[in-house]
Amino acid sequence: MLQVMFSTVTLAAMFRLATPLILAAVGGSFGDRAGVFNIALESFMLSAAFFATLGSYLTRSPYVGALAGILTGLVFSAVFGFFVFHLGSNGLVVSIALNSGAWGFTTLLLTTVFGTRGAFIDNNIQSFPALDIPFLRLPYLDAVLNHQNVLVYFALVFVAAAAVVMYKTPFGLRVRGVGINEKASQTAGVNVLGYRWIATLITGVFVGLAGAFLPLCGVSMFAENMSAGRGFLAVAAIMVGKGNPVKVALSCLLFAYADALTIGFQNMGVPSQIVMTLPYAATILVLFVANIKKAKHADIDA
Repeated sequence: MLQVMFSTVTLAAMFRLATPLILAAVGGSFGDRAGVFNIALESFMLSAAFFATLGSYLTRSPYVGALAGILTGLVFSAVFGFFVFHLGSNGLVVSIALNSGAWGFTTLLLTTVFGTRGAFIDNNIQSFPALDIPFLRLPYLDAVLNHQNVLVYFALVFVAAAAVVMYKTPFGLRVRGVGINEKASQTAGVNVLGYRWIATLITGVFVGLAGAFLPLCGVSMFAENMSAGRGFLAVAAIMVGKGNPVKVALSCLLFAYADALTIGFQNMGVPSQIVMTLPYAATILVLFVANIKKAKHADIDA
């Protein structure tokens, strides 16, 4: 069992599986810190996965596919923002509506555009290539981090960049200020609605890129419900990390590690029903521990 837990195959899979979670969750952290309640990341991701597939299929370019995914995320975040910020709709209700409709929406498009149900596979769908990075050609590290998809490396850089923007720039200060105290931010002359719009659109961009990763990470296909709950895992990571990009990314790595273990444990003969619950059990456990700590601090403060 220890061999499976610390094998290079498991750790390499962890980084691949964590990439869409990191992109979605760290991007969603901006909306969270701005005080925007948005749990519609699942719908953003699934819809972006379809349009990224379509973009790559039509142009045979994964970069065009990724751009299509980003634009899809932007459109969905704009729809969310319009209903919540301008029509006064409840963010929870809008999120549930978008999440509920995304599966049917993408299934309808799959049937209408590609004329199939279930999954669409075609040689025209081009995935991002794996990169060979010379300075990663070290024992163990080469097998874990080298020859990964370009978006895997981008996600890791994005975590550091997001942390700098969030905590070392005036923009990040204002975003956090809007989320902490809306009235105080208005008094200081900050455009609260404007910053919430920007934070929501940032969320859309990176959740869209996360969705594009799913069909273009090497599988070169689109399947119904391809996001498979990853948007909800991203929301859970945001809750655990309290919107801090580094803590959020670490939570994503933990969830992805539990997911990567399922492959190795299945090969050891562990019942698949038990193995498939690992990522979700890990999510519940982490949320439980995080909230226990929060409750203890609240008792101390009281």
